[in-house]
Amino acid sequence: FEPYFIALFEFYRTAIIILEPIISEPEPKIEIETTSDTTEGVSNPSCSELNEDVTELPKEEATPSTINDISMQESNQPTEYEIFRANAMAEKERTSQEKLDKVLTYTKQNLILYLSETDLNRLCGYITEYYLSDSLPKVEQIKVDAQLKTIDIMHFGWNIGKAFGKPRLQTATFIKRVFAHTLRDSEISTIERKMSHTESECRIKLDKKIA
Repeated sequence: FEPYFIALFEFYRTAIIILEPIISEPEPKIEIETTSDTTEGVSNPSCSELNEDVTELPKEEATPSTINDISMQESNQPTEYEIFRANAMAEKERTSQEKLDKVLTYTKQNLILYLSETDLNRLCGYITEYYLSDSLPKVEQIKVDAQLKTIDIMHFGWNIGKAFGKPRLQTATFIKRVFAHTLRDSEISTIERKMSHTESECRIKLDKKIA
């Protein structure tokens, strides 16, 4: 058997020599990227990091349209002068209306017994126009009860003219037109002069405290 074992030994030795390079050389690895590898390469930010990112974001800058809107709002705001002027005009209007209301109330209280309701309302309309206008209004004469005399109408004219701050001549002309029948025998110059005369026998007294 010795030759057989020698031949078998040589066969194995030769096989080892042939296979040794193949076994010693490692096979190249093929790297396959998986989703797990990719996932491992990306780190998830913590909540605190997210908060820091949010707080560090720059504030939104105002756009030109926003700036224009703000400018328009500011320009629409009234100035101090405009506010003071508006307040002064409102106060002037209030005072003027109060004065007119007082004169109209005085007229109704003192002439209600001597005029019809229609004529009294018409007279109040004429007085309002006279107060608000620099020119004399167009009127139709109003006839009062015969109980009122010339001096009564003159006193009435002076009272309302004084309350309104109207010139005597202008007021004399006004009542001459309105009460043309009662003052038919009196000239405007006479009415102007005698308007504030005090006479004992009269129904309408002079009144400086109407307005």
